[in-house]
Amino acid sequence: MSNLPKHLYWAIEHPAERSLEALYWRKVRTLALDFSIPVTMLNATDTPRIFKGLRISNQKLTELHAAEKQQVQDQLDALQALFIKKYHIQTSYKMITDKPFFEAAVNLVKQQENAWIIAQSSAKIGIPNIVWQLLRNCPIPTYIAKEKNWRMPLNILAAIDPTHENDKQAALDHKILATATEIANLCQAKLHIIHCYSPLIMADHEIQKSLEKIYRENSHEIIDAYDIDSDNVHLIAGDPAEKIEQLCQTLDIDLVIMGAVSRNSLERIFIGNTAQAVLPILESDVLLLKV
Repeated sequence: MSNLPKHLYWAIEHPAERSLEALYWRKVRTLALDFSIPVTMLNATDTPRIFKGLRISNQKLTELHAAEKQQVQDQLDALQALFIKKYHIQTSYKMITDKPFFEAAVNLVKQQENAWIIAQSSAKIGIPNIVWQLLRNCPIPTYIAKEKNWRMPLNILAAIDPTHENDKQAALDHKILATATEIANLCQAKLHIIHCYSPLIMADHEIQKSLEKIYRENSHEIIDAYDIDSDNVHLIAGDPAEKIEQLCQTLDIDLVIMGAVSRNSLERIFIGNTAQAVLPILESDVLLLKV
């Protein structure tokens, strides 16, 4: 069974700001073309923030809201036409009035199988609330598009942690590796794997070497099931967030693939310390898979 998506949902909270910039729609376009799948744009329709708090009549506010809504719809119409006519991508959009936007978006996509939801962040605003809410509440994979331009072929880094005994975590590592290898093969990308571990404080050199050997053997127990060049497997001692960010800089990584697990009956997603620490500082895009 393929781990690639069959549909892309693009969550656009404020289209009048940065969301429709060419950098972002080009990434959505490339993913849709590479995977040969349709795109649905999800837009939050709300009274524009710039009008809130102004001393104007309700009638004037309604007129301003209608004008802003029409402007947004014109933007979406133009982008839809571009995707369909120039790139032959099946494209639609839905203007969401329910609040909060993230909750309405999650309710719309949560029953979709093999779909991804895409949101964006920038260096100026960091990781916006909509992204954190999608990461924590949306059961389908969340793709965070950032401002870093892709270079072709892509450089992909998959982050795993095979030292645990939890069945969900083990399944997550396999999902990360299977998805990463499938994307790399389809896009002819270069795939790297990283596994970070904590060294023993005050341990001598021989003990540290023995510990590294154990971690390396644990890593290869899962990695050897996939066709991955051993030179591209990075076993690194130290803080995971720091080491992932450093390796991304060294290898000029375009996409990091990580994972998260649901921890209770309400299916809320637990975003681990590593993901929470590394997401704001990475320049590369991030795909967060979930089990």
